[in-house]
Amino acid sequence: MKKSKTILTALGLLILIVLDLLLWINAYIDGKYLIEPWQNSQIDETYYMRIDSLSIAMFVNLGIIIVLFIMMIYRKLREKSNNKQ
Repeated sequence: MKKSKTILTALGLLILIVLDLLLWINAYIDGKYLIEPWQNSQIDETYYMRIDSLSIAMFVNLGIIIVLFIMMIYRKLREKSNNKQ
C-alpha cells in the first residue's frame, strides 16, 4: 500500500470520526433546547433512548471501520516484509 494512500485513508477516517462526534453532540444539544422545554417526560425519554441507541450503533460501526483499517495496514506490511525475504 502506497504511503500516500495510507495517509489519505487515515485522514478520511479522522474526518469521519470528527463528523460523527459533531453529529452526536448536535443531537443532544437539539434535545436540550428543542425537546426539553416542552416539559413532557415521555417525549424526553423516547428521544434520548433513540439517540442513545443510534449513538451505540454509530460507534460500533466506527469501531469496525477502524479495526478493518488496522487489519488492512497490517496485512500490507506483512506482505511487504515477506516479499523482501
